Amino acid sequence: MKPTDFFRPLDLPNNPLKPGFRRPRASRSNHYAVFNAEEILAEATLSRFHALGLRLGTAALFHKKPGSMGIIHDDVALQNGRWRKNVAAINWNLSGADSLMRWYRIAAPGNVPDPVPPADAGPWYRTLNGIHYGFFGARDRENLPQDQVQILSEAFIGSATLVRTNLPHAVENTDAARGRWALSVRFEPDFTNWAAANAALKPLWAAPHRTTR
Repeated sequence: MKPTDFFRPLDLPNNPLKPGFRRPRASRSNHYAVFNAEEILAEATLSRFHALGLRLGTAALFHKKPGSMGIIHDDVALQNGRWRKNVAAINWNLSGADSLMRWYRIAAPGNVPDPVPPADAGPWYRTLNGIHYGFFGARDRENLPQDQVQILSEAFIGSATLVRTNLPHAVENTDAARGRWALSVRFEPDFTNWAAANAALKPLWAAPHRTTR
């Protein structure tokens, strides 16, 4: 498989957010918040998508503390009482923290969220959730067995990048000092497959950036 089977760098503004947008206060824990993308993206960013006839959905803002390993997961959203996989998103690493996004082949089954949201669930539960497989390579957590995990590709995601989210993936913040602030923008309707996502964003393709596989 090629790197472009998992991610595609795009020519978009390095700072996609509206002037004056304030991120939540950083903390020692990992967290994320979900917004309406049209409400938080700058006009210079929005106009690039509108010119392609694309309609934006949600934008998720993630914080990952220094040295933190994410759980391997597929992105899913609740639709008509069933979880559907999200095909693709556009991600920015806003703080420049040194980190890696990895894609995996997993032999173990994943845990699917309950289609009936709990009473205290926020909007994130329905619009951005995950099929979770477990941790791999974490220093402080129980890891998946080595023979159940194969790393297919990995890359540093800095500037805007179309990333595949319907395959098992996770992010590790390898930076010892900086927290990783990342923005992830989704589209409505979602793309039917990875090839369709690439075709829709082809006018924005940029030169390849730093990868390790």
